[in-house]
Amino acid sequence: MKGLLIKDIRLMKGQGVVLLAMLILVALFLGVVSDVDSLFVVAYVTILLTMFVVSTISYDEYDNGYLFLMTLPITRKKYVNEKYIFGILISIFAWCVGMATGTVLMIAQGANTGAGEWIGGNLMYICIAWVLMSIMMPLRFKFDSEKARYANIFMFALIAAVAYGVSRISQYVPENILGKVSGFFSSLGDNGILALCAGIAVAALLVSYICSQRIMARKEF
Repeated sequence: MKGLLIKDIRLMKGQGVVLLAMLILVALFLGVVSDVDSLFVVAYVTILLTMFVVSTISYDEYDNGYLFLMTLPITRKKYVNEKYIFGILISIFAWCVGMATGTVLMIAQGANTGAGEWIGGNLMYICIAWVLMSIMMPLRFKFDSEKARYANIFMFALIAAVAYGVSRISQYVPENILGKVSGFFSSLGDNGILALCAGIAVAALLVSYICSQRIMARKEF
């Protein structure tokens, strides 16, 4: 698995550095020209760079790459393990880069935000990146790059439809129930909500990992 990590890190150096530079430049441009919030910059860099991990599977598939990898002392289980570990590492790295970029922009904009509030507010984006990765990884293992693209579009459209349906249904929920739900989240506080989101993200990664292992075990090369 160490060899796979080195392979993906080298690929990241070759392809990801250009992507990272573009993301930082675009983020700073938006922050200066459009005066967007520095929180958006952190989210933008963290989420988009994390999604790059999924594209490394396409490079492995190219020119019967799977067959070559499996001739090495690499099992399907180790391959899936490496992709998730690499994804988590890249998401943390991307978040650190996004934080540095966002901090520079925040200082340039003259914003007055405490360190604790700034860090805590941005930790949420790692959770979002993990949830998105949890959705995309099994789809990418299941389908080839072209079919996976359509599957991702369908999945995110379904999530948007469900979210819209929930928002519509919530209008008919009695006020006392909505009050209890609102009171529950208020009682958690910022740290509690962050811990809840982290728990959801970790659970999503675990379910996604199990699905990916089963998909990869049955995959025909």
